[in-house]
Amino acid sequence: MANPNPGKHLSLLEAINSDGESRESRQKGEATAGESRERSAVAYSEGGVVDRREDAPAGVPGQTEARGVTVEPVRRDDAVVDVQVPELPKRSHKRRWGGLVSFILCVVLPTVIAGVYYFAYATDQYVASFKFIVRDISTSTSTSAATDALTAMVGTSSKASPFESYMLVEYMTSRQAVQDLQNKIDIVTRYSRPFIDSWSRLDPSASVEGIARYWKLMARVEYDTVQGTSAAEIRAFTAEDAFLIAETLLSLGEDLVNEMAQRPQREAVQYAEAEVKRAENRLKTVIADLAAFRNESGVIDPLTNLVTSNAKVAAELRSSMAMIQTEMAAMKRQGLNPNAQQLQALQTKLRATEDQLKEVEAQVSKTKQSGNSSIAKIVARFEELELERVFAQNMLTSTMQTLEQARANASAKRLYVTAFVKPAEPQVSTYPRRSISVLTVAGAALLLWTISLLLSRSIGEHLT
Repeated sequence: MANPNPGKHLSLLEAINSDGESRESRQKGEATAGESRERSAVAYSEGGVVDRREDAPAGVPGQTEARGVTVEPVRRDDAVVDVQVPELPKRSHKRRWGGLVSFILCVVLPTVIAGVYYFAYATDQYVASFKFIVRDISTSTSTSAATDALTAMVGTSSKASPFESYMLVEYMTSRQAVQDLQNKIDIVTRYSRPFIDSWSRLDPSASVEGIARYWKLMARVEYDTVQGTSAAEIRAFTAEDAFLIAETLLSLGEDLVNEMAQRPQREAVQYAEAEVKRAENRLKTVIADLAAFRNESGVIDPLTNLVTSNAKVAAELRSSMAMIQTEMAAMKRQGLNPNAQQLQALQTKLRATEDQLKEVEAQVSKTKQSGNSSIAKIVARFEELELERVFAQNMLTSTMQTLEQARANASAKRLYVTAFVKPAEPQVSTYPRRSISVLTVAGAALLLWTISLLLSRSIGEHLT
């Protein structure tokens, strides 16, 4: 093999020395070139550097190979410059052991602990589920008595009630539901039984807020906005407790929506009762005023006693006057002397009848009996009181009908919580899902360990 070109070796040397070797170290190497010629050639490997210059092949004096890169000495001013290849970092045994220990502590140990807990210590949990829907029943009223029976059978319409559904879902996971369940079936005792593992058991001395947070872990209630239905899952540590809690919670939810629906009806009943009472008092006042007026005027019904009787008397008097005048006209035609006794008697009778008619007609404007007011004023006052009486009576009748309708609406259920999937007592436990839980812990621990290891290695290489 021919000797290499010196210019070629010089450019290769500069390329290798561009990774950080200073000019001062190159000068030092040129000064000690004679001594380095006696050294053995260095071949770079993962374990270290071996000098093999003396064993270089014939025709290639001083040639050095390291990781497939051939580096040749360069002659400059009859001096041979020995090229040093930088040593790669060695794999640290300390780092290898640290990674193994961290893997055991961060991945293996949590997985073993989770396996021991879930397979040997965790208590079985039973789930009672149910699905329900809130229906709004609106009853149409009928104004005809003949259609009341038909209205009772087909006069109802049913529709879903999203607002009440949302309200019921929020209630079932609220503190109020916890208090209602505690008052009814004592759920604190059921969730703090001695056989329950300490990790899952409820502390009997926990505060109401703590019990409410624990309840949210054991109860899951969701509302499906697309279908308009709600689904609930209740966990407990015995099948009987799960079934009892689910059934009681469903009953409490139905009582809640009915209570909220009937509250306006009860207020309507109270308002109708107050209106009936006011109408009764008004009617009583009008009747009392009417009685006082009758006692004062001395007549029960002025329209019947005074007006009708006076009109009848006046008509009779006019009829008598007409008869007298007819008789007098007949006598005059017979040629009777105007001063005749018979004709004078008829004239006297006619004047008396006219005076009586004037007196009767005068009673319309003013009566002469013990200074009473005129008939017109009596009749006007009577008609006023009678109109008030009729109005008060009609108002009382209307308010009583409203009261009866309000009572009927209050006694009827308007909202219904229909459980189309009713709670059932579970036969086998559903939670904990032991294998899935252990694998989840192992996966999470492995992921965290990998991220931490990559971050630590990256930071260490950046610092070195």
